[in-house]
Amino acid sequence: MLHLYHLNNSRSFRVVWLLEELKLAYGLEYQLHLVERDKKTFLAPKNLEQIHPMGKAPILIDDRLPKGEQVLAESALILSYLLKAYDSKAYFYPAAATPNEQANDKVWRDYTFWMHFAEGSVMPPLVMGLILDKARQKSPWFVKPVLNKFNSSIHQIILDKNLMNALKMLEIALSDKLYLTGQFSAADIQMYLAVYGARLRGLIPQTHTNTHAWLGTCEGRQGFKSAISLAGSPL
Repeated sequence: MLHLYHLNNSRSFRVVWLLEELKLAYGLEYQLHLVERDKKTFLAPKNLEQIHPMGKAPILIDDRLPKGEQVLAESALILSYLLKAYDSKAYFYPAAATPNEQANDKVWRDYTFWMHFAEGSVMPPLVMGLILDKARQKSPWFVKPVLNKFNSSIHQIILDKNLMNALKMLEIALSDKLYLTGQFSAADIQMYLAVYGARLRGLIPQTHTNTHAWLGTCEGRQGFKSAISLAGSPL
């Protein structure tokens, strides 16, 4: 049996979504454990540390693995593990027989790029911007004018430019295809949450019609709808 511990309004939504896609494709069953954030800190509750020392979600437990190796953490690892262990027909990732074939396979390279691009280039400016905004909101009134000027400078010099470049690259990549690698894959799941976060903050230009259409296509999938019904909003 698979057990997934999912923290509400968090990036572990990606794992719920993939599990629902695998369930539709293969009939894969799993047990979903919903974890609520601490009301004071808005972080994961301390009792998650009893399952994994980092105390963060997602946490996947797979009873098929040897004892002592059954608990898995980190979204990227969990997504990759689920694909290798349960996606036997490679519905959600580009399969290649040998590492050499992968190196010469553009689809595989594109897939791997988007899997890393989400956390490496899109999420950092979003998270940093969110932290700066939260710090400004909680600061004393006499400090806010200074923080406002500081935040504005950081956004203009670093955050907004990097994020806009990333979103422009995504828009161009989607100009001739429905999904990032042509067919739906875990790369779309990985990228969706980062782009969804940008949309929540009103950062995706309306002229990015390919990106908006891609978001709508992802949200129209039955696996996505099932994940929403089980786990709630992604962020």
